[in-house]
Amino acid sequence: MASRLAVVRSGTLCPAPRETVFCKTLVVGNTVAAYTATLAILQAGGQVCWAQTGSLNLAAALNQPTSAHLATRFSWRLGRRVSPWATATVMSQSQQSYWANRQLATPASLPRPRSPDAAVSPATAPTSPSKETQLRQAIAPYLKSQQLILIPQGEPVQVLYSTQRGQRRVHQVVFRDASTGQQFQIHARLTLDATGEATLQQQLAESAESAATELTLTADHLAGDRRGAARGTFFTDAIAIVMAQSDTSGPRVRPFSVPLRALQPTQTSGLLRVGLPGCDPALRPIFEQPRAQWALGEAVGHIAARAVLAGGLSALMAPPHAAWQLQQRLVQQGIPIFAFDDVPLDDPDFEAIQMVAIANVVRTMRHRDLSFRPATPITKAVLASALARLPRPQALPAAEAKSPYTDVTANHWAATAIQQATAGQAMSSETAANFAPSKVVSKQQLWQVLQPLYPIDTVTPPFVVDDEPARRRHLSRSLYPIVRSRLSS
Repeated sequence: MASRLAVVRSGTLCPAPRETVFCKTLVVGNTVAAYTATLAILQAGGQVCWAQTGSLNLAAALNQPTSAHLATRFSWRLGRRVSPWATATVMSQSQQSYWANRQLATPASLPRPRSPDAAVSPATAPTSPSKETQLRQAIAPYLKSQQLILIPQGEPVQVLYSTQRGQRRVHQVVFRDASTGQQFQIHARLTLDATGEATLQQQLAESAESAATELTLTADHLAGDRRGAARGTFFTDAIAIVMAQSDTSGPRVRPFSVPLRALQPTQTSGLLRVGLPGCDPALRPIFEQPRAQWALGEAVGHIAARAVLAGGLSALMAPPHAAWQLQQRLVQQGIPIFAFDDVPLDDPDFEAIQMVAIANVVRTMRHRDLSFRPATPITKAVLASALARLPRPQALPAAEAKSPYTDVTANHWAATAIQQATAGQAMSSETAANFAPSKVVSKQQLWQVLQPLYPIDTVTPPFVVDDEPARRRHLSRSLYPIVRSRLSS
């Protein structure tokens, strides 16, 4: 990774003056996002150089009290006061594992001067690992194998880049050693700005405009797409969920998604913001919350690992439906992208429900709550609506100006979808004049409708085919292979 490095027993590295360190991914910052991004890259098999820009008191940062305006939440469905972190609604698998034991030990800074895998005296060994120890143990094997290069004394002073056709490409970051004052450089294929102030982008910027990201989050995004919505705006390139309070929602705190575009500096490649997405100043406290930092760092870490393998973020996102495929990867890592309060991570249909919702095929029944209601039976109208929302290799049949069915009025919420489903012969009516939109669909009927749409090599039904009512979880489960086959090619 470097031409010459001084490796000390603590597992940290001290570059020589004016030395250039080469690595695949560089993480800069001493935030929670910096830690979780680094760990995610390592767990994905990537190689990381982590410049901490000072000592990191990670356990203390994670143990800091939640801001007053975020301390109390309401259950969107039941109306009772609850902690948003008492359930698995918007926490990833790694967050749940960390916060399972809420008692944090007295924190200490990372790294310690001893070897990360040094033995602890039996007389002083705790009965269970402290949170700080838990965090240290997670990265210890990577320090030992030098898959992780840790530089704790580097202060970034300059970002070096090239420009071609108005597009900047970040190549190196120049650091100053805090103890010696000497400078060194780190050259990386992809750099993650995990500082709390977006320091690297500020150094990169030549004007206020160039400091912007591809998308800037505003208070309007917190309010959601519809009045009274339980969640904020959902973006097609969403990669994480954070909790926020909208000025128009009173005491209600809602989840909203963070899009990848909010982390991409305009007209710049080779650099992603992690610690602070592009947002209005009023929204900055949201991203200072430790759980928001965790969510952003973890998601971007997995993305960075894949981007390096693909030859850059642009190459990773170039294929059709790349965003959905990337989201699928995150969901498979136990990272929720679409917030539901009744579909935990251990639900057998978690991935299917998440990915079909992300594709906007089947989402919530009511926009005023976060419930998916997986056990609710589906009706013919619901099935027709889902069919109309499937990614299509060809255009849908045009709907007639007037519904041919007496029980489907012009203002019926699924009128267009019903006409398209029957015109394309995907579904049939009960009689020539009646569609029966409220009739519950059996699992046998659901399979009969969806089987012709399945990939040619898939013949096994995703559930027991019988005359029992098909439920919303069955709908998402059976639609997922169809969506996947159309968006993964």
